[in-house]
Amino acid sequence: MRPYSIFHLGKICLVTIQEEIDDEGILSLLRALSSQVKKRKSKAVIVDLGDVDVIDTFLAENIQRLANTMRLFKVRIVITGLRAHAIAALKSFEMSFGKGLLFALDTEQALQRLGYKIVKGA
Repeated sequence: MRPYSIFHLGKICLVTIQEEIDDEGILSLLRALSSQVKKRKSKAVIVDLGDVDVIDTFLAENIQRLANTMRLFKVRIVITGLRAHAIAALKSFEMSFGKGLLFALDTEQALQRLGYKIVKGA
């Protein structure tokens, strides 16, 4: 079983990454997501890291690579679900994610950051 899932919501790809993702899984995700974004002409990608407890340098670098790749496709990317210790880890790596990478607390906020209106109780 893959340590990630890719769901499609119209022109948005929602990616969930499980805790046990390894180096091979990250590389597989990069290939699969690039293919899906190109095939479906996606406008945005939301990456949910809520199940990831530890962000090591390899994962951080690949988040950066993912963001850069999506920018080449002119796709907006939002990272969600980061916990305080994961944010601290990213800061300690002194990663520069560049322009265009957005962060949100959850998927709902990510959709709002992308300009979608959330209608509750509908």
